[in-house]
Amino acid sequence: MYSYKESMVAQYMSGKFSACLLIQSSDGTPEFSEKDLNLQPGRRMITGEEDVLLAGGFSTLFPETGFPLSPTLQLNKDFGDLSHDELEQVALAELERVNTATYRSYLVEPDNRLCVIGNDSEKLESFVDDFGGVLEIEPILLKGSHPEIVTAVELEVSHLNAEYQVRLSVQSPINIERCTYCGDCGSACPEDCLDEQLHINYSVCTSCKECEKACVHDAIDIHGVEERVLKVPALLLMDGVKLNFEGDKSSMYTEDGIRDFLSNQFSYQVDEVITCSESICQYSAKLGHGCSSCTDVCKYGAISRDNNGIKIDPVKCEECGGCIGACPTGAIQYERFSDGAFISYLQSLDIKPGTTLVMGSEAMLHKLWWRNSTAKAENTFFLEYNRVSGLSFFHLLYLFARGFGRVILLTQEGETESDESLRRQTAMAASLLNTYFEVENRIVVASPREFIIQMNNHEEPLLPDAIKLDDTANRRQNLAHLLEIFSARTGRQARIKENRSLPFATISCDGDKCTQCYACLNDCRIEALHTDEEKLSLRYNSSLCVGCAICVRVCPENALKIISGATIDKQFFDDVTMAEAEPMRCKECGKVFGTRKSYQRVMEILSKKESVDTSHFEYCDTCRVVKLFEDA
Repeated sequence: MYSYKESMVAQYMSGKFSACLLIQSSDGTPEFSEKDLNLQPGRRMITGEEDVLLAGGFSTLFPETGFPLSPTLQLNKDFGDLSHDELEQVALAELERVNTATYRSYLVEPDNRLCVIGNDSEKLESFVDDFGGVLEIEPILLKGSHPEIVTAVELEVSHLNAEYQVRLSVQSPINIERCTYCGDCGSACPEDCLDEQLHINYSVCTSCKECEKACVHDAIDIHGVEERVLKVPALLLMDGVKLNFEGDKSSMYTEDGIRDFLSNQFSYQVDEVITCSESICQYSAKLGHGCSSCTDVCKYGAISRDNNGIKIDPVKCEECGGCIGACPTGAIQYERFSDGAFISYLQSLDIKPGTTLVMGSEAMLHKLWWRNSTAKAENTFFLEYNRVSGLSFFHLLYLFARGFGRVILLTQEGETESDESLRRQTAMAASLLNTYFEVENRIVVASPREFIIQMNNHEEPLLPDAIKLDDTANRRQNLAHLLEIFSARTGRQARIKENRSLPFATISCDGDKCTQCYACLNDCRIEALHTDEEKLSLRYNSSLCVGCAICVRVCPENALKIISGATIDKQFFDDVTMAEAEPMRCKECGKVFGTRKSYQRVMEILSKKESVDTSHFEYCDTCRVVKLFEDA
């Protein structure tokens, strides 16, 4: 039974579905063909071919094909004006894109442990009866008494390693190890509050201690307390219970939110497609300081900072793309289409100068394909990019450097207004394009309906020939290369105003204060700061600086200063010497082992300390050991 929508799609495609196929030939090489197929949505795509490597289509319509489907290929086949050879080029690029996308993917089984805390014993018992068959429940009463539920005298909750630790003191009057179940205590209780299950009903008990007196085995302590620790992934607070807790409450539910907890009690697939490379991340876990662009934009609490650096929780991550676009160095990557793959993909295509590029998710491209029946979009290339909000202004600038004349980003109507990351990145790219090339409206955010209205509006390319980038370089290096070419070819300068949300800054150094200790280099992973070891000089390249200010924080001499913003001129791309020093040579062998200024600074500090022998500090490590043995 088809839905109405599926029947409409079937009717639309009754004239046969025109498919592009990449098939593995007998010699092992991909072979491209175009073929009309009878297809029905919701059913497997039957191509009549063996060893299909890739086909044009939409995974939402044709699930479980056994081979990848490319919306990019389908749109360019049906909606574009590419030739057979050009479509083959796209198909091969799409296949390479699929094959190079590597990330961890695994099945997560639900953790159904739940600690339920309440004040009403009857409601708590009812909850256990209702959900005990599907959940592993640890019930705790804060008031009253129940024969099968513990009552907490004291309770404290903390959160560690994605679990709640519940420390509680519970009433434990009976020592089971000593009890012989003789029954003397039960008959001795005047209030009849000690039942045959050895449970004391404290709401009735008067603490008369007659049960204690009757027990010849000393197995009863009416005020006995036992300390327990529970570790659970989730808490449910009933009856308006409030806890003195200021930590992570994302897995802390109320009665009204139990549906949210139950909705997670199913196995689910996790794809770790958002990754962080510590090697170029400008956040220092050791200092707890540095770039925070990714954590600032994450709306789902999926990115945190700990002692090891930036941590991404793939379960909480919604793949919105905000962190990817915001990351100034490219440490945060979208592994479905990484920076390197993005550059390599576009450089593998022969792009006609001035082509309009239309980018959008599979859903947006499918919607666009559905809305168009016969019209062709001239001089237009369609590219599936699952999260356009993951595009940084570097990606957008690179598209124009490749020769595209206009870029259209497909989104849902009104989505741009709510996507701060996308607005910021497109605004920054548009501003730089206007500064260098005096053009406007080259980057358009539109819905599929809006695109169809203006689809054949095109613009001239900004550069006479396409720029190639190194797909192994990091994002900041490639951005600097682009800006340098834009600046050189137009002869214009760009001024980045002071704004801490933009990854541009200017570092200055007081050469008189700097001792060439090079502490600033330890966490400058992007290598905006570096050194010339032969000349013992501190060097700086402003085009690589993202303004994390770690260097300023660690400088022991307070020699470094930072100003947000930058002037993108010729000096912006050059290595600049910030400080130089006279080398300190070993008194014995002449080897350079530091700078004279740093040596003098150490001597200044040690001179204030008594009983410190500094006579061997003028020697290198090797000669110093020899001298120490000789003097001994």
